[in-house]
Amino acid sequence: MKRLIVNADDLGLSAGVNAGIVESHRRGIVTSASLMVRQPAAEEAARLARQLPRLGVGLHFDLWESVFRDGEWVRLYAWTADEAPAIERELQAQLERFRRLMGRGPDHLDTHQHVHRREPAATVVTRAARALGLPLRGDGAARYVGGFYG
Repeated sequence: MKRLIVNADDLGLSAGVNAGIVESHRRGIVTSASLMVRQPAAEEAARLARQLPRLGVGLHFDLWESVFRDGEWVRLYAWTADEAPAIERELQAQLERFRRLMGRGPDHLDTHQHVHRREPAATVVTRAARALGLPLRGDGAARYVGGFYG
């Protein structure tokens, strides 16, 4: 059986993002969301998500955010160093915060700005997803189409 999962990233980023994801779920298009547990509206997002039992919620592991300016990538913020041991500690901290906020574990794992596609995050995140039995975006278990941003 084929299923379409429409995932909305950045739940917890802001009250506006939270409202858009909740409305999109209630109107029937968004079936899953990825929670950023370190962002300002994470507590509100978790409260809202707990009231939506049909909304799948996973961890949107947030290491840093970068933007492309003047021909180069510039980091806006970073929660940790770009080294495997630091990434592992940060992932464990964010998983624990997810569990505290949601009262359960995540149903999937992905990363902000797809940082799990590059080392050293790739090995750390892949290993954690396997150990937890969680689908990881782009791991081949489901076809991932990420070309729509609206």
